[in-house]
Amino acid sequence: MALPEGKGSGAKRQLLGVLATTDLTIRRLDLMLSTASGQERVLATINYTASILHHLTASAPWLALQTRLGILARLKGHTPKPSPSTKSKFSALSSLASETRYNLRLFGLLELWIWGADTLRNPPQDRTLHVLTVLQVISNVIYQFLENVGYLASKGVVSKRLVEKYGSLTQWDLWSTRGWFGHIFFQFFVLWRQHVLRKRRVAAERAAAGTVESKATKAEDDEALRLEIRSWKKSLVNNAFWAPLCLHWCFEKGIGIPESLAGVISFGAGAWSLHDMWAATKSVKA
Repeated sequence: MALPEGKGSGAKRQLLGVLATTDLTIRRLDLMLSTASGQERVLATINYTASILHHLTASAPWLALQTRLGILARLKGHTPKPSPSTKSKFSALSSLASETRYNLRLFGLLELWIWGADTLRNPPQDRTLHVLTVLQVISNVIYQFLENVGYLASKGVVSKRLVEKYGSLTQWDLWSTRGWFGHIFFQFFVLWRQHVLRKRRVAAERAAAGTVESKATKAEDDEALRLEIRSWKKSLVNNAFWAPLCLHWCFEKGIGIPESLAGVISFGAGAWSLHDMWAATKSVKA
């Protein structure tokens, strides 16, 4: 039976609207994935979300809910069909996303080389920031080199026997994580120093401007300062999330953070960055 003309055109408009929204979302996602940082952020989000769901579906409250729903179904005369285990699927998805990120990070030393070279050519004017940046470059090189060697050895690309002459793969992983923690540790001092220098600069600029500064110039300066402080806060939040978790991974037995919270903390560390990256794709048009 054919639909009335009014209802048919309404359904068509709804379908076209859904297709247009889907097309726009895909285009924005494609733009986000066109950069290395975007790929890392999307894969990390999949990695951590799947980890959260894996632990959620294995939790006692979730299992109790499933049991109660099964009992209610049987009381009503229905035999619930055994559902496939989503726990293992989420775990597999999390592992796949994590391994993909490991593969992409194999090229991370190239980016670190450029960071180090740029620091040598154009060092920060502030000596404290200069020293801290050099220490961060060294920490990251240690982290990435050890991770690459350990990962390639675990895949049989590098001789595992040769690598284990200098320690087990677990030890390589621990020292790699300690290199990463070094970056996080120094980043707190970088943020502190940036805060101090920004306060001095703003005070000097306001003293020099006096009453001569126009409203337009003041608005531009205020907006630039707002964006600078926002970026600083985002870095601080990211560092504050990663610090305890990374410290936990620096020790073979950890420091007491439950594995079930690792995905939540990791997701929290990158949530602000994910929001900003997605917001940056607003300019895309269908």
